[in-house]
Amino acid sequence: MNFKQLETFIWIANLGSFRKAAEHLCTTQPAISTRIANLEQALNTTLFYREGGVVSLTAKGRELLPLAEKILANTEQLQYKADASKALSGVVRIGVSETLVHTWLPDYLKLIHQQLPNVEVELIVDATVNLRKELLARNVDIALLMGPISEPSVINRVICEYPLCWVARRDLLNEGKAQQEDFAQWPIITYARNTAPYHEISRHFKQREGLAVCFYSASSLSASVRLVENGVGIASLPREVIGEQLDSGRLVLLEADWQPSPLRFTVSYINAPASLLIEQAVKLVIEARDNYEATECTD
Repeated sequence: MNFKQLETFIWIANLGSFRKAAEHLCTTQPAISTRIANLEQALNTTLFYREGGVVSLTAKGRELLPLAEKILANTEQLQYKADASKALSGVVRIGVSETLVHTWLPDYLKLIHQQLPNVEVELIVDATVNLRKELLARNVDIALLMGPISEPSVINRVICEYPLCWVARRDLLNEGKAQQEDFAQWPIITYARNTAPYHEISRHFKQREGLAVCFYSASSLSASVRLVENGVGIASLPREVIGEQLDSGRLVLLEADWQPSPLRFTVSYINAPASLLIEQAVKLVIEARDNYEATECTD
């Protein structure tokens, strides 16, 4: 019996598939099958039922799984306490909403480099709806997105909230005020159609009788900023991502009688089986957020 066999046992139990466990552990399915066969032989018991392509734990497998998880977790803790700088290694896959790329994500990646020097990062920037799917499919380890994700297996921690503001190029409207007719005169530049902000804004204006509004939705936040800078229309954007444009006067905040709900972001992850690397990576998310907010308050 060895640690690779126990690790394989745990991941098959959590993913419900020999194939998915092989993909996650970057090996072949025959290698996974061999590890489990050898582990079952060493323990003199059957851990999984294999029927019609469906994998499920036996009663003995369910009994032994928590013990195997504890062994691996204690091993990680032992290595970490012995030499924290070298204990945590490997790849952490992080999915992130583009809004955070424009705020404190660079600070977060710097912290990972400083405190987890042996860890590599795979970064996926995408819309929340896609990041949610990737997290549930275990294709990312941590998702920084507009959450929470309402799934029993997912741990959600609220990390920040950004209000949405109406903005436009200075010469687009008079005196920085957006009246009802202005929203019909110019396209409204919004987040992509599969996002919560788009649906909220769309519902609001569709309920206004006699107001025919045109929407320009974009999956890229950078593209939205570029469009509004060029006077294409009125945009609903977080102030945190357009600070430079506001300071330079290229864009102005608009006074309007309605504002969309703030964007609430969570760090969401599935920590089963328990991983010290994931725990430390999440801890650094909170540290990076706190450092960014402290810097913003002093500026």
